[in-house]
Amino acid sequence: MYQDLIMIFGIIFFIYKLITHKGKLSLARIIYTFSLVLGCGIFFIRNLISPFTMLFWWIFCMGISLVGMYFMLKNDEFESDKVEKYHFNFKAGVYVWLFLVALYIYLYILTYY
Repeated sequence: MYQDLIMIFGIIFFIYKLITHKGKLSLARIIYTFSLVLGCGIFFIRNLISPFTMLFWWIFCMGISLVGMYFMLKNDEFESDKVEKYHFNFKAGVYVWLFLVALYIYLYILTYY
C-alpha cells in the first residue's frame, strides 16, 4: 500500500515540477527531475528493500542526474560564465559516482563471494 502511495506522490510531484518550470523545458531538466523523484521514492521505501538494492538504485539515480547535467552544460542557451563553475562540479560528480560504483562492486563481491 505504501509503495503505491509513494509512486503516486512521485508521479504527481514529477508532473508538477514539469508544469511549473519557467523557461524552455529541456531533456536535461526532465532527466534531472525524474532522478530526483526516483531517489526520494527509494529513500522512503528503504525499510522494504535491502541495503545493497538501495545503494544500487542511489547510484543509478546519481548516474541519471549526471547525464542530465552533461546535457545541461552542452546546451547553447546556458550562460558561458557558469559553464566552467559547473564543469568542475560535473567532474567531481563523475569521480564520486565512479567511486560509488567501485565501492558497490567491492562490497557485493566481499559479501556474496
